[in-house]
Amino acid sequence: MKLTGADVQRLKQGINALKPNRRLTLREQIGAIYRPLMKAKGRGLTNAQLLDYLREQGIMISAPSLFRVLKQLAEQKAQRGMKRGSHPSRENAKRPAPSSQEITRPIPIGSTETEPVPRASSFRVRRDRDEI
Repeated sequence: MKLTGADVQRLKQGINALKPNRRLTLREQIGAIYRPLMKAKGRGLTNAQLLDYLREQGIMISAPSLFRVLKQLAEQKAQRGMKRGSHPSRENAKRPAPSSQEITRPIPIGSTETEPVPRASSFRVRRDRDEI
């Protein structure tokens, strides 16, 4: 059986129109409406009001489960923000790559770069002189 271009196009549209056979989990349902829920809480709605509204809409979830899912989603959102490079301070920022002039510059003799660097553990502990 050979397919024409019109047949292929019709098959693509048919496949794209197929619906998944599974239902969304409660976590996925809450995740889909996470932002509006947080905005509603920001406007002063109580947790009980949000829970009642969700139950009216057919999302049957207990209060502890709802709050646990909301907390997990908030933590995931915070982690994703950190992965994208939004660091809380500039100290974590990368230094710019050295230029070719900096790489090839001569190091003067007697500079501090040739001297040994004392380690943090190289200090001596002295006893107190006034012993009891």
